[in-house]
Amino acid sequence: MQQNYNEKSIQHQFDAYCKKVLRNEAKSIRKRNTRIKDNEEPLNDVNEGKYPQTNFDEQDVYFLFGMEILISDQKLSAAIDQLSDIRRKIILLYYFADFNDAEIGRILNMSTSGIWYQRTKAVEQLKMGYDLW
Repeated sequence: MQQNYNEKSIQHQFDAYCKKVLRNEAKSIRKRNTRIKDNEEPLNDVNEGKYPQTNFDEQDVYFLFGMEILISDQKLSAAIDQLSDIRRKIILLYYFADFNDAEIGRILNMSTSGIWYQRTKAVEQLKMGYDLW
């Protein structure tokens, strides 16, 4: 009889725990959906002057290994143009095409540490060149 009572007690405790978890998860989902709904803005209600427009005529285009990379910041583009060819390729592949150092190393036939070194030096050079503009 005592064993049956303990089993039922454990069963009730587990049931209560599961219900509590489900209630809390449902509350979290409702909160998240409310937050998303409050931050959404229908496309037909968007004020055209509210968001900056991207002018595609003022973007610089780099063609690299069959990819077209667009850079809209003229200062950044001018600073990238000052880099050596290898550093320019590394920066474009790493920051604009989302390649990692190992992938860039395979493409350029360089070691990962060599890519890392060239990338850090290129970033230092870009910071100096970007500040000058």
